[in-house]
Amino acid sequence: MTSAPRATAPVTVVIAAMDAAHYIGDAIRSALDQTLPPERVVVVDDGSTDGTADVAEATDPRVTVLRHEHRGVGSSRNAGIAAADTELLAFLDADDLWRPRKLELQLAALAAQPHLDAVFCLMDEFLDASADGTATRAPRTGVAVPLSGATLVRRDLVTRLGPFDDDAVSDWVRWWARARALGVEEYFVPEVLFLRRIHGRNNSATHADAHGDVLLGIAREHLRQRRASGAGGEEQTRP
Repeated sequence: MTSAPRATAPVTVVIAAMDAAHYIGDAIRSALDQTLPPERVVVVDDGSTDGTADVAEATDPRVTVLRHEHRGVGSSRNAGIAAADTELLAFLDADDLWRPRKLELQLAALAAQPHLDAVFCLMDEFLDASADGTATRAPRTGVAVPLSGATLVRRDLVTRLGPFDDDAVSDWVRWWARARALGVEEYFVPEVLFLRRIHGRNNSATHADAHGDVLLGIAREHLRQRRASGAGGEEQTRP
């Protein structure tokens, strides 16, 4: 007897990748091996030179791979979103991982609280086996930070927020600051479901307080956007 096909969730996972051939297969498998797997995984290869796209295509037939010249992670995420047709979206960096119940528990939170726009989860970091210990900081555990890899977001909110900026570093900070400015309803599942890899090539290796930087960056960008919006309104009402 053949087993019945597993139910899938109305989720598209967008993975922006550049020169991540060493990691991309594990990232994809962590997304597809969910207890409630996504309908689609879209990998956007951002001009890799190491065969990242070929590795992604060979990982699983359920993966769609888009290739374009190097434009940055924001542009890659936009391309992945444009290729998605599901009610919900999730983002995963090519060197990070999910625990198997991430989507299941986040979907349960959305079902229990229909007013929510996005659901996050707690995060553990882990030191990559190939990382140079002198170039990295110590991993942290049980962290509640609104990072892209920890989120599940409704498509409606993505439409309201608009595209990511074409920026290699701060695209998520600016994007989620826009969400905060719109009064987004968000929730953290109180379990570690997102695993962030620490190695010499990611931003967290060179930031002493990367999580604080993200939170502070979102807060500052939110304030800047509010001030800019207010200044614009005042300018329009002047005689």
